[in-house]
Amino acid sequence: MPAPKTTPAQAQDVFRPVFLRGLGALVYSLISIFWIHADQSVLSYATGALLVVTGAFMWQYVTVPSAPEKSRAAYALGAGLMLLAGIAALFATTPMWVAYLAAFAFFVTGLVEFYVFAKLRAQFPPFRNQLITAAVSVVLAIALLFGTGLDAHGMFGLIGGGTIIFAVFELIAAFGHRHDAKAAAPTEIENN
Repeated sequence: MPAPKTTPAQAQDVFRPVFLRGLGALVYSLISIFWIHADQSVLSYATGALLVVTGAFMWQYVTVPSAPEKSRAAYALGAGLMLLAGIAALFATTPMWVAYLAAFAFFVTGLVEFYVFAKLRAQFPPFRNQLITAAVSVVLAIALLFGTGLDAHGMFGLIGGGTIIFAVFELIAAFGHRHDAKAAAPTEIENN
């Protein structure tokens, strides 16, 4: 039995939150690459902003009309904890605390995305993409726990390295959704 395909309506629904989540990760990773003398305040504010933006777009992703109701509780947990960790990161005074907060947020989010991939991808095919984001989240969380001794610049680079993987994957997925939504448009017009 072939895997269910993403419908044009689902592709249209999820394009924006997937694209913006990828764009947020890309901005963070570029800042981490090009801000040579990043200090603790840059690390705290940039990481806090990344976590808040990611949590907000995670929530938008699952509240689209075509997403199954069953996925909302899990995503509310992941997105909510991501938002709280982001707010707390704004007040973190050491790279170690930024690492702990980000690791917690990425680990919980990874577990949530593994859950929706395993349980709900047949009902909502865009959830197939969550396997990669879940794996990247969990690996990044583990790396952050091993990197708690890094200085602000090193921690910024470590998180930026993980976010570039998010950015690439999310932007590819977003443009795939955009293509799926546009490819079906002429056939829908012809049928009417």
